[in-house]
Amino acid sequence: MKLSKNDKMEVAGHILMVNGKPFAMTCPQEPPFAVKDGRLVTLVFRGCGCTLSEWEPEEIEGDFC
Repeated sequence: MKLSKNDKMEVAGHILMVNGKPFAMTCPQEPPFAVKDGRLVTLVFRGCGCTLSEWEPEEIEGDFC
């Protein structure tokens, strides 16, 4: 299922919580880092640096645990 802009996201530890329930993402496959301005921020370490990516709720797919 895809999320909508009305879903409330937060990151607890390294788990994405959507509307207070744990959500297992299939897309993106990067670990969640934070939620900023209604967008999910993921963090990936590569080589000697890291990459932060922002995702709109409509781009996030997965299922509730």
